[in-house]
Amino acid sequence: YSITNSMIHPRVRVPPLLHPLSRLFSSLLCLLPCSSSFCTMARWRLSRKAVVFIVTFVSYALYHSARKAMSGVKSTMTADWMRNDTHQPFFTNEADAKGFLGTLDALFMGAYACALFFWGWLGDRLNPKYVIAAGMVGSAITLTLFGAIPVWFSLYSIPYYVITYILFGLVQACGWPSEVAIMANWFGAGNRGFVMGVWAACQPVGNILGSILTGIVLPYGYEDTFLLNSVLIAVGAIVVMTAIDSKPAHRSEDEEERGESHSSHVDEGEPISMLKALLLPGVLMYCLCNACLKLVNYAFFFWLPLYLTEAYHWDESRADQLAIWYDIGGIIGSVVGGYISDRMGCRSPLIVAMVGCSLGTLFLYANVGPHLVLNALVMTAVGVTVSGPYNLVVGSVSIDLGSQPCLAGNSQAMCTVSGLIDGSGSVGSALGQLLIPVVQLAFGWRAVFYLFIILNGLACLCILNRAVLDIRAMRRRFRPESAPLLVGGNAEDSHED
Repeated sequence: YSITNSMIHPRVRVPPLLHPLSRLFSSLLCLLPCSSSFCTMARWRLSRKAVVFIVTFVSYALYHSARKAMSGVKSTMTADWMRNDTHQPFFTNEADAKGFLGTLDALFMGAYACALFFWGWLGDRLNPKYVIAAGMVGSAITLTLFGAIPVWFSLYSIPYYVITYILFGLVQACGWPSEVAIMANWFGAGNRGFVMGVWAACQPVGNILGSILTGIVLPYGYEDTFLLNSVLIAVGAIVVMTAIDSKPAHRSEDEEERGESHSSHVDEGEPISMLKALLLPGVLMYCLCNACLKLVNYAFFFWLPLYLTEAYHWDESRADQLAIWYDIGGIIGSVVGGYISDRMGCRSPLIVAMVGCSLGTLFLYANVGPHLVLNALVMTAVGVTVSGPYNLVVGSVSIDLGSQPCLAGNSQAMCTVSGLIDGSGSVGSALGQLLIPVVQLAFGWRAVFYLFIILNGLACLCILNRAVLDIRAMRRRFRPESAPLLVGGNAEDSHED
């Protein structure tokens, strides 16, 4: 069975809309008994790619589940800090406790942002698999120190919480750049948006997993939610170390999928500096875009359950369960957005359109009221238009920018570029976690959502020029009379964003 773009036979042309189904069908065909060495190798390649996809997906979902632990128990932690039946009150009023929680979120994001630049740079110089596993083990240790030890030993101390949560942010940053680099090593440019759109859904899936675990374990004590996530992510580190390789054993396999053929070993190039990566075409404007977009996305990540509890007086377990709908919207936006961007041949116009739609969905959600079903529906729409484009930027777009033609085939820039884009977003998010409690206490929750609308408008402006250029390139591509010019004249606009 010939595994080509047609997926079934070179002479059979499959409509573009059916490409994902045809890929699945070709994968199933390779599971049939076959004596040829080609079928054996094809089955092996597909099985190895499936393992890499699943293990990296689950491992980063565990990263996010661990990160979700505190956001799902903020009300319970606040009540524990203020009570005096088992220990001296840690805070005497709710405003101070909420302010400290916001400070912890900001410190986490600040440490996470700084570490992303470093781990992205280091990931191009070390085996990414080792970086991922080290971060998972470190996350297990620091999460237990932060969330469980203070309750077990009545160790309520501001310096202790600050130090342990900063350390948690530092090791959490090990995951994303290296995970993206491994995916780029195993999966070629064909249908990258759809593949990375599905894979980037590991973030909202991890959030959903964290919310479910919190809802189950919270009645037994909020410290147990931290402990359970620590155990799961430590087990995940063992799986990462034993189940996957950072890149295919034979580079020719990956080149065959990309449509390349080299009889000799291809030089993968040297790692590049962060300054050189920042100056690559499109990197800076996506860094600025992500600084705004990630602030809004992570504001929902950190504050949505608390908002639902305070604004509508729903209990914390119910708020955690309802917050899942935002992540479900993120999954839908990531997968559908990735597929559509593949069909378009570029990503920035779709990202601008989705983020532009978020201006309306955020306004609706700010005024939706305590109607459970309607709240869940609008929250899902917000997830599609906020979390969906964010996943595209840090996933598909990061790989596109880290493998663009001006790098001349240098594959040692992927971690650095993805670390820069995600790290810039984390810097914006860190500032946002300090700003949100101030705005909320001064003007109320509705003003916070209006702030999100302004920030997403700025995110659109950052890449608007790139979107206009890509739309013009699309129009030239689809004009029949301009087809002869595409061979030599479209190279300038063909690289991604």
